Amino acid sequence: MSQRRRRSADEEARLESIESRFIEFGDAASEFVKVASAQEGISYRGELNAVKDNLDVMKKVFSKWSIEIILSTYSLESVGFGDLRRLMKGISSRVLSKKLKDLEELGLIERSVILSRPPRVRYTLSERGELLAKLGEPVIMYLRNSAG
Repeated sequence: MSQRRRRSADEEARLESIESRFIEFGDAASEFVKVASAQEGISYRGELNAVKDNLDVMKKVFSKWSIEIILSTYSLESVGFGDLRRLMKGISSRVLSKKLKDLEELGLIERSVILSRPPRVRYTLSERGELLAKLGEPVIMYLRNSAG
């Protein structure tokens, strides 16, 4: 077998191993949600109201620009308004300000004012935001691996 074919076979085996680990992870995550939702008395699947509630939550958290703000803040740990604006080409100051306020109201982002001249503002993820980003890491990794 040529070295090129061998690498391809090795790469294929690696991808299959990762895929099987994601399947196991997905099954474990689904079981966790079943148990936790039963304990909390929350319906998460199989009912029309659950679908509506799930969609409402997802729309709030993952609306346009929110994912970019969460991922940028998670990656950079702390970021200023201007930095976010430069990272997200095409967003207006008004929309960015609104999105940051929305994420702050959801308890995902924390805003800190730095007393300087002029005063500066820094945004970081709250504990909830940090957990959300960590829970999203496997999804991102899965999508990156499966896209190739």
